[in-house]
Amino acid sequence: MTGSITATTGGWKVLFGRRHGAFLATFSLGSALYAFSAFLVSSAMPSAVQQLGHLNLISWGFTFYLIAAIVAGTIASSLKQRWGAQTSFQYAGVAYLLGTFACGFAPTIWVLLFGRALQGVGEGAISGLSYILIPEMFPAVLIPAVFGVEAVIWAGGSMLGPMLGGVLTQAISWRAAFLIEVPLILVFMLLVRLTIPRMFSSVTHHGLPMLRLIGVGLAILLLSLAAIEPALWMRVASVLAALSVLALLVARDRHAPNRLLPRDAFSLRTRTGLAFWVVLLMPTAHTGPGVYLIYILERVWGYDPLTASFLGAAMVIAWSAVGIMASRLPPRLSRGCLWVGPLMLALGLAIDIPALMAQQLVWLLVGQAFVGIAYGLTWGFLSQTIMTGAVPADRDRASGMLPTVLSAGLAIGAALGGVAANAAGLVEGAPITVVIRAGLVCFVVATALGVVCFLMGLLLRARTTAFAGAKAASI
Repeated sequence: MTGSITATTGGWKVLFGRRHGAFLATFSLGSALYAFSAFLVSSAMPSAVQQLGHLNLISWGFTFYLIAAIVAGTIASSLKQRWGAQTSFQYAGVAYLLGTFACGFAPTIWVLLFGRALQGVGEGAISGLSYILIPEMFPAVLIPAVFGVEAVIWAGGSMLGPMLGGVLTQAISWRAAFLIEVPLILVFMLLVRLTIPRMFSSVTHHGLPMLRLIGVGLAILLLSLAAIEPALWMRVASVLAALSVLALLVARDRHAPNRLLPRDAFSLRTRTGLAFWVVLLMPTAHTGPGVYLIYILERVWGYDPLTASFLGAAMVIAWSAVGIMASRLPPRLSRGCLWVGPLMLALGLAIDIPALMAQQLVWLLVGQAFVGIAYGLTWGFLSQTIMTGAVPADRDRASGMLPTVLSAGLAIGAALGGVAANAAGLVEGAPITVVIRAGLVCFVVATALGVVCFLMGLLLRARTTAFAGAKAASI
């Protein structure tokens, strides 16, 4: 279904046309489910744990979801090979639906956490399968535009999600904030039935690599624990152990017959490998301070939670606006975005350091907008590089791992942010000076990671330019 299309004929008219519009709607609704779970549920969890008890387990609602989503996303290509795309989507939808009902009717916190894990399984598989199908359903020239649409969805989710979740929680119950997702997942499953062909792979598939999957879950759990460990050495040890497990898994996976990752994932010698590094490092860099941004806006500037949430959305709003414009760039300029985006990321994080020191809110938001611009410039072209640059045998693995690597970056960044903030003395009820100090430490660590991401972007741009030159010379 990918057909050839030129940059002049490709555009929004083609993207929203009859041929591609149906799958775009399906993919967009799948992304909307992710945004709802990320933003709407955050408004419901505090009330849920107050009613069910175990306030200390509030973060586990996100941890269980994230671990399950990463593990499910890791095996998305295996699911497609085993059952076909449409059936795999339907199974994932059922898991998400059951998880939503478990959360909405949970009699105890443990049932709620089990429901969040089921939601993670469903959404992880849905995201991975959606990314796998994008290069099959859209021509390469339209892929950046697809991710421009996704940026708009995330911007809408970041603004409407907390507000809708808060309204439902206050007016009805926190359970309503979960159950509002039921009609969305049912509509998604119907769209899958109507738009996704019953495709089956002719590739012989092996059994699932359970040991490596358990290792992935263990690594993410160690990262999540790092943020709540009481002693600094325990936090550092948890992060180092998690990173060691992940590195070992990547090395082991390269030589396995039933690989989870494309063979050149995280290689410094290939375009795909370098692109995966940028995909991992961008969320790792910005998530650390991002975890505490709303709290900083509330404590330092005295905003209420709703206003702070809207101000904190500066990043995704900029991502949305720039992502739409960047999707129309010609190939020559799009290659430049692969290093300009990470540069904007590092600059934005660096700007926030003096802004927080001087308590200049405008400049803090400018820095966050720079981070959003970085994603808007880069994300669509990064995804296109991975989806179209992998060898045919690895294309499903490479595409399906995109949201999984993104989630892994979010988990690593959140853990590093927790370690940095706790090391700076951040505790409940800490004075404003401590809150500012913790924020500064987070932004310093994030800026250093942003610089590393920029260097990877420079290497990626050089590899991409060399590849384009070699391809043009061979024509």
